[in-house]
Amino acid sequence: MRKLPSLTLLRLFEETCKTLSVSKAAESLFITQSAASRQLRQLETFIGKDLFTRSHSGLILTQEAIMLLPVVRQSLDILEEGIQRVQLRNPRQHLRLQVAPTLATRWLAPRLVTLRQRNSQLQIALISEARQKYCDFDCAIRFGTPAEAGEHGEWLRHETLMLVASPLLMLEGDFPALQLMPHLHVLNGDTRLDNWARWCESAGEAPQPLESGLEFSTQDQVINACITGAGYAVLDAEMIKNELRAGTLVSLSPLQLQSANGYWLEIPAGKRELPRVNAFREWLMAQLSEGVPCAVE
Repeated sequence: MRKLPSLTLLRLFEETCKTLSVSKAAESLFITQSAASRQLRQLETFIGKDLFTRSHSGLILTQEAIMLLPVVRQSLDILEEGIQRVQLRNPRQHLRLQVAPTLATRWLAPRLVTLRQRNSQLQIALISEARQKYCDFDCAIRFGTPAEAGEHGEWLRHETLMLVASPLLMLEGDFPALQLMPHLHVLNGDTRLDNWARWCESAGEAPQPLESGLEFSTQDQVINACITGAGYAVLDAEMIKNELRAGTLVSLSPLQLQSANGYWLEIPAGKRELPRVNAFREWLMAQLSEGVPCAVE
């Protein structure tokens, strides 16, 4: 039996040597910083040597780490290449997608059948970003701003905001005034998205006080609450197409505006050449071009 540290520890060691930062290595591997620190201590205990020393500018590799790093890199490269060769020979491919919750539920999941029709050997795991923050994935679709996407993310589209309500709120053929009904807000972490502020500014309406309204952790929750008549909402038009078509939500204003937020595609560097990843990206871009134009600022 080989006496070797786990692959997880070796991957973390390589990433820490590259970034000279435990926090950056942890972020890259989608684990917490405390878990990364604990695993590095386990590796040092296994080897019986210190691998890093700390300075004001960051981590410094010890002589033992300098000796070990090229061996680990070469070994991981050989292992990765071998696995990819096997994957290319294996007709059944497993694609792991991590996707922002509302987009996963309302936009991506209903369309995945067409991806399977084009790639019958593809097995797909769709993981909600809210349910599992840290996981190994092939592709991720994140929610945020173009600045958050940065140079490593591929921007997909901005949200298009519109004011909607349930027809259940109509009184004598008309809707109550904007200020008389609760405003439903989507949270991004602990902060409200600026959907309402942007819409009110464009429409010349006064926003409600910050302490008023109802808050929800996902846009999908806001949509469901709005359908029941809980209040008015400013939502992404693409996410409520079915509700608008069915009449369970109706537009209260012709005003539609581009949000500062939207979605971008993230593909880890080590997976950009995998056939299953390229197949998904090509399919995704085709879906966007057919249904929602890729918006560019």
